[in-house]
Amino acid sequence: MKKLIHLFIAMSVKTAIAQSISPDVVATSGTSFNDGTSQLDWTLGETVTSNFTAGSDMLTQGFHQPNLLATSINNVETDYSVLVFPNPSIDFIQLQFQNLKQIVTIELFSADGKLLQSKEVNTGNEFQMDMSKYSASTYLLSFKDSHSKVKTYQIIKLK
Repeated sequence: MKKLIHLFIAMSVKTAIAQSISPDVVATSGTSFNDGTSQLDWTLGETVTSNFTAGSDMLTQGFHQPNLLATSINNVETDYSVLVFPNPSIDFIQLQFQNLKQIVTIELFSADGKLLQSKEVNTGNEFQMDMSKYSASTYLLSFKDSHSKVKTYQIIKLK
């Protein structure tokens, strides 16, 4: 009988350790509204959460977070320009270069800094990058020219 109790306790502890909590919410509805001057984000069934604001920075709690759609992270003067679209993207992103007269290395990084793709481009005005094999997340797309000038764009991958 003691062995059976010890076995039951051991199995209970192993099961308790194996459980995990993921940041998911089961809700019947939720969305974001933005009229250009203000924004409202809500999830039906989520408990009330608080915000902390300091100047222009805001820290929010809860599962429903607004999407950030920054497209250019730093403005570096280069001899060429690049247009990256669509952003957010589902399957691919299109890159259109203007005045590209040198080799440019294109690198795609995951949000944790892992290099996912690297390609060199030196001719042509358009280039297409396949994003279909990546999960929904935020990625960084960097363009580095021969003078070590780097332009970086934030790419939002949906679905």
